[in-house]
Amino acid sequence: MTQPAILLIGGYNSVWPAYLAAARHLEDVSGLRAIGVPLLPWDWWQAERQKSAGPLLTKLWDTVLWARRKMGARQFILVAHSAGGLVSRLYLSDQPIEGQVYAGAGHVSALITLGSPHCAETGPDWYLIRDASRLAPGAPYADRLSYYAIASQSVQGDEQGGLAERRAFRSYRYFSNNGAQLGDGVIPVDAAHLPGAANRVVDGVVHSRKYGAHWYLGSLSIIRRWWPQDLGHE
Repeated sequence: MTQPAILLIGGYNSVWPAYLAAARHLEDVSGLRAIGVPLLPWDWWQAERQKSAGPLLTKLWDTVLWARRKMGARQFILVAHSAGGLVSRLYLSDQPIEGQVYAGAGHVSALITLGSPHCAETGPDWYLIRDASRLAPGAPYADRLSYYAIASQSVQGDEQGGLAERRAFRSYRYFSNNGAQLGDGVIPVDAAHLPGAANRVVDGVVHSRKYGAHWYLGSLSIIRRWWPQDLGHE
């Protein structure tokens, strides 16, 4: 039986080559092949303009087709950073999005989200959050695939604290209405958890490389802390 391939999906406005080192780390930790979905700021701009994940999902689907043709992959593990986790949840859905049904749950064996703003209870009316909550609430395909939602507690939001704490407070309040809590500096723990998923918390990891080297995909040692061993190991 062919092993699954890892598809790495970057966060909002990301440039996919920035994740190439992370893809190699994932290969080393999992023993599986890993490729990045080639998202660029242009794709995110199109999605924002249309208020639809359609342009992002098209890139994801095209990457699946490429991996099937070039790598012989039939099953996939989605590793999704930040807003990429919302795109991935929509990709799993069997509901039409801009007239297209992706039904990724039929060929995805696991979804791992890293600091994704799932915002199950509260949060902004952003099109990705809104559509993911409407079309794929929680973990609707848990009978067919494994869901893992990884959060971090590294920065305490504090309106009166230092620069990092004040910045975190504003971001946490945006995503959860409660700024005075722990999170990864951008997404609070409660917003990064997904009902029905295996929710995990790592310590001392920041949201992205913008906030420091110790981010979710920053090194082999960090990835080993959250990688589910039942999905493959070195």
